[in-house]
Amino acid sequence: MSGDIPRADELGMTSEQMKRAKAGLADFEKFCSNLETTEEEQFKLEPFQKLIILAYFGGFSEVMALIPKGNGKTVLLAALAVHHLKVTNAAEAYIGASSAAQAQKMYREASRFARQVDLLPFPGYMEIRVEKDPAMGYLRVLASDKADRGSLEGIGPTLGLVDELHAHVNDALYAAMQGALHKRDGRMLTISTAGSDEDSVLGRIRKNALELSSVNREKSLMIAHDESFVMFEWSAAEGAELDDLKVVKEANPASFVTQKKLERIKKSPSMTPTRWARYHANVWTPAADAWIDPGVWEACYEANAEIPDGSDVYVGIDVGIKKDSSAIVWLWKRDDERIVVKSKVFTPNGDQPLDLSKIEQGIRELADRYQVMSVSYDRWTFERSAQMLSDEGLLMVEFPMTNERTVPASSRLYEAIQQHRIVHDGDPVMTSHVKAGATRDTERGWRLAKGKARRPIDALIALLIAFPQADQASTGGGFEW
Repeated sequence: MSGDIPRADELGMTSEQMKRAKAGLADFEKFCSNLETTEEEQFKLEPFQKLIILAYFGGFSEVMALIPKGNGKTVLLAALAVHHLKVTNAAEAYIGASSAAQAQKMYREASRFARQVDLLPFPGYMEIRVEKDPAMGYLRVLASDKADRGSLEGIGPTLGLVDELHAHVNDALYAAMQGALHKRDGRMLTISTAGSDEDSVLGRIRKNALELSSVNREKSLMIAHDESFVMFEWSAAEGAELDDLKVVKEANPASFVTQKKLERIKKSPSMTPTRWARYHANVWTPAADAWIDPGVWEACYEANAEIPDGSDVYVGIDVGIKKDSSAIVWLWKRDDERIVVKSKVFTPNGDQPLDLSKIEQGIRELADRYQVMSVSYDRWTFERSAQMLSDEGLLMVEFPMTNERTVPASSRLYEAIQQHRIVHDGDPVMTSHVKAGATRDTERGWRLAKGKARRPIDALIALLIAFPQADQASTGGGFEW
């Protein structure tokens, strides 16, 4: 086997399988050489990508590759999907993305390649076809947060591609594809970053793979396989020193992921050890990932952290759903550019939902005491009240709790606390809400969420919502959406 494909001899293929695999890989390489990447360069396969594709063409019905973020997963899946449409009669191909946003990204990548080889994108259907009639062959991009088992009944994939399985909201897409492969002798390729929950669908598959008859690890690459399934995992070894960029680079097989690039990523103020381990060293970490070291929040304590009457304040509201608590947080910029935080938490009365008039009155009381510059809120839970308060002269700022908004806001708030630009008086309720926060993975990065214990974080979310407005005012306009 070609020397630039790492450990291809450990796949356990027969000579006939290897012959077919080589031929398929050669054909795919030739196909890729006619594709242009977004940088308008020829798409050239990396050695680790050749190994994955070799296994795919070698007859394994399921191929899984676990690899750190940023190693070209999306472009490889898109190219393979489009190639499959060109070479397979009446192809029925699916790409399962983790979310609607990631599905759009995957579809755009596949469509760009499709146009280069005269296939027909149909954006309204998130579909690419060989001809107008879908019966002639199609590729459909699906999102796990929009799919359910009922909508996937009856599929018969010739190819199933799964992107970032660790982030799928459930196993519906994977199970539907895998369970229907036998209908047309289909194959699956799953590429994902390490997960956080060993009881998830990805965690269970990995656990089962590690119990197969052939499991070998050499440096950063582990291969586990039987006759029909193969898993590749590029990761730092257990117990490895993850501050050593050389160690982490070995877990990132793409030539374009350099130590210099990894160093820039690691130095980001929003990077945490857990996310560094998972996303960039491909090491599994606990699901309940505390979003911040409690000691960092405690270091922001000031005994006399008060907000003088008449100060300009920025308000954030988080309204609980049904039995959840709710919170108002207000922020004030000091002359030293630090932001003082105050909060009030409303607890529900048994099974009764919160009376929104209590929050409305709480904001009016703040307006009587301070100069309320803005009130940030999520329209889904506070729209009627927001209109009423707006009619009373308050500036109401809508803050949808989407990944597009909460991911960058979470990172900026994290940075501010790490840099001690946030100041608090040690209020125990506020502190408990901040410490209860955890991270949730999205296609855009991490965002604040409840931890496994499901303890209240409403004051933290209200702080998250209010912070962009206060930060912009305190730094001269540094935060833009």
